Amino acid sequence: MADHDGRKLTVREMINAHLFPVLALIATASSVSIALSLGPIAGESSRWNKCYNASLGWLQRNIPNLPEAERPALAVNYCNGGLANKREP
Repeated sequence: MADHDGRKLTVREMINAHLFPVLALIATASSVSIALSLGPIAGESSRWNKCYNASLGWLQRNIPNLPEAERPALAVNYCNGGLANKREP
């Protein structure tokens, strides 16, 4: 490969000339890959938040005498796939 002076570049000069563009390409590909992998996680978080808010609303409407401290625990348990716990009288 010849540069502007018409002489051949040494291996070190070729590496130095191409290092930044190659590293920039790798960094861009990595960033895009990370951004694409975060999409499903964001969707799952959004669905879980909707489930949690809906569960809290349902508990407030249908079990008004439930202690305030137990509502979030029951909503989290439900949204994480847990079974309803029987309350002791």
